Amino acid sequence: MNGTSSELGYEPHPFIGGRAAALRALAAWRAGTAGTPRVALLTGSPGSGRSRLLTGFLMLCDPGYRERFDLTRLDPSTVPPPLPAPAVPSAAELTPAQLLWLLADHYGIDAVRDAQVYEALGAGDTERVVVVPDVDQAGPVRAGRGPERMARELLLPLAAVASVRLLAEVPREVAELIASALPAGTVLVIDLDAPEYADPEGLALQAEAVLDPAFGAPELPFTVDPQIRHTLAAALAARASAGADGSRTTVQLASTGWLLAPEPAPEAHHHIPATPIDAVDLHARRLGAEPAVLRAMLAPLALAEGEGLPLHLWAPLASALAGRDMAAEIADGLLLAGAFVRPVEADPESAPDSAHGTGTEADPAESPLLTLAHPALAAAIRAQLPDVPAAHLRLATELLHRVPDQDWSRADSYVRDAIAGHALGAGQLPRLLTDPSLMVYADPVVLRAAVEEVAGDESAAGELPPPAHTYLRTAPLLTRSQAAPPLRARLLAAAFDEDGLPEYAQALRARPELAVPDGPLASTAPSPQPHLQPMETQA
Repeated sequence: MNGTSSELGYEPHPFIGGRAAALRALAAWRAGTAGTPRVALLTGSPGSGRSRLLTGFLMLCDPGYRERFDLTRLDPSTVPPPLPAPAVPSAAELTPAQLLWLLADHYGIDAVRDAQVYEALGAGDTERVVVVPDVDQAGPVRAGRGPERMARELLLPLAAVASVRLLAEVPREVAELIASALPAGTVLVIDLDAPEYADPEGLALQAEAVLDPAFGAPELPFTVDPQIRHTLAAALAARASAGADGSRTTVQLASTGWLLAPEPAPEAHHHIPATPIDAVDLHARRLGAEPAVLRAMLAPLALAEGEGLPLHLWAPLASALAGRDMAAEIADGLLLAGAFVRPVEADPESAPDSAHGTGTEADPAESPLLTLAHPALAAAIRAQLPDVPAAHLRLATELLHRVPDQDWSRADSYVRDAIAGHALGAGQLPRLLTDPSLMVYADPVVLRAAVEEVAGDESAAGELPPPAHTYLRTAPLLTRSQAAPPLRARLLAAAFDEDGLPEYAQALRARPELAVPDGPLASTAPSPQPHLQPMETQA
């Protein structure tokens, strides 16, 4: 179909506000239109709008969401047919094995080995439709090869199953890896930076919506006047589109910054950022602050492991990175950093793990988590750091200093679980792997993933000390069970004995709270249970 949806008299998708060409490609993939490959990859530069586009598309794939749309107003070529909702397991922070077993649970597959899951997915005549978002955030540790491993160990095997219709949201290097591994013509690559999927009209609509009081913006001279608002939105979209690093994230950050700290004439060219870093620096200058100070405030959030950084650790870690006390800047910097930071919504079903200890600060388990407004902003800030491994080393050193009396049972959860990721990023993880207490109290999924990264690196594998090899041998049992620290300690102590490392076994037996018996393991471990999160099946 030629022409944009607006030129043909159709309204844009109410959530996306554009992206008609990409939506047409996705709708054809979902419908199984003749000539459309069974495997599709949605890619683009960081901040290009992949996640928002995918969310909007999934709204049209879910019967419950479809009822909220007046589909007669939308371009029919952008609307998928009314079929059952696909399975949508997010890859964020998961290993390939975890995501595969999420799929097994979703489809009710009774299996004990990975190969059996793939066999069951391919059995029968039923087509399985699987959408995997957030591959750029795959893996329990940021410094690991999570996206690449997800591609090689899960996405490619899924793509080989003829009865699986697969869509994955991936960074460009992963899209290239998958496309090169599959036969020519068998994969559809939707690159949002490619000319055929460019959407300048939608980008301008996004900017104008952010600035519109009808959608929640404050009433300011440049938001209440439709002409000024339209001119400013068009200029912002054009500037972001022209820059190699410009993106929808740039538009969002710039608009939010203007609304928090209004200017008399923000439409001036030198007030319009072209990249996320430009938006950060411009906001700082607008508030009379040095851009370097705001970048220093945001740096620990850009390097944080897991879902986010606990509020009580923000100032100490920013100080460690900056090499000076940043407490005052953090305490007084809500307006300065507010455009770029958001709280992580707490899981109402989660609760602090009392089996690990109570921490060292005032209710650290209750400390809210903070993260940056968008992963693309985090990537941009990391790219500006002069030495990322050195930054991780400073963070790891600060976290080590926050372990009371070197007792990991008393460390708070971020210190205990994130130290491995920061040490891996610094290239210093083997130095931590002679402490059996850390092996007991750290999240086994995270620690295993970090150690496997070193073991898989031929240039660094020889640096692993003997206890680390024992941990790797035992880790599959630890990660497949719901064992609390006392049982982890018993399993590890037995493994240390078997590997001729009695001093490490004795170090665990010397801890009275773990109650590790002498001699061989007296009881078997519990039946393996998935160490997974519930399946997400809607946008």
